[in-house]
Amino acid sequence: MENSSTVELAKARLNDWLRQGAIAPGDKLPSERELGELLNIKRMTLRQALLFLESESRIFRKDRRGWFAALPRFNYNPNSSTSFKQAAIEQGRCPSWDYMTKECVLAAPGFIKELLQVDAASEIYKISGWGALDNHIVFYHETFISPRVAPGFIERLGENSFAEVWEQAYGTSTRTRHLAFKPTRLSGEACKVMGGNASTPAILVEKHRADAERRIVQVDIEHWRFESVDFFINL
Repeated sequence: MENSSTVELAKARLNDWLRQGAIAPGDKLPSERELGELLNIKRMTLRQALLFLESESRIFRKDRRGWFAALPRFNYNPNSSTSFKQAAIEQGRCPSWDYMTKECVLAAPGFIKELLQVDAASEIYKISGWGALDNHIVFYHETFISPRVAPGFIERLGENSFAEVWEQAYGTSTRTRHLAFKPTRLSGEACKVMGGNASTPAILVEKHRADAERRIVQVDIEHWRFESVDFFINL
């Protein structure tokens, strides 16, 4: 049976390939069978080495497509007024995004309706979408807004940012009032959208946006790929 030193050697070899550019950022690694043959190790040992590198943000996995070398990490301040698009461009990245659904729903987590002061029997706006860097989807979000506070929001959204609609259609400038970060695993719609599986590490971000009266008007639930982002907040 191969021991931990064999796993460390396999990890070191893979790390050397990544560091030396033999596998460029964003490129697909050889299949696990090919890697096992190249390193002359058993598949279980290889899998342990790959999981170690995943936990260190050196590689990431796409379900049914294999392993890929991690792209440069995105430095992102979720408390900033700078948009995802602008922040990405400033860092020399190519951003893209899309809204998948814009709907008025009855079902929503109870704590979200409570935050937005919507009673359990009332409908609420739910918008879902994704953001990508260099054609690689790095986050999935679900956003909740009260129709009572912002009637017609989903009709006005189009391809605009939330901040643009708040300011242009409702004369409201929103500010972040609460941020929470939690390590998690991809599941449900986030898993499907980002090509992960139930074991893919991720960061869950819960963000509450408030108006000038400090009333919470928007709740964002975001799932980010673990290897894709470094969060920071300037105090």
